[in-house]
Amino acid sequence: MSPRRLSEFVLPLLVLGAGIVLLLNTLDVVSWAVWEDIARFWPVLLIAIGLGALLRGVRGGSP
Repeated sequence: MSPRRLSEFVLPLLVLGAGIVLLLNTLDVVSWAVWEDIARFWPVLLIAIGLGALLRGVRGGSP
């Protein structure tokens, strides 16, 4: 899968993940404290964006 195609999945996956967490919270499977755990990993999103840009540059893809 190309980095450009991979980046097209990032936003939908984030929305899907948030929806799942909200559904589980509504069903009392997880508590609101789970958002604190998720928020701790926000730098991973920046790393993924940077790696995608780097790989596009290395492979000669267009932005």
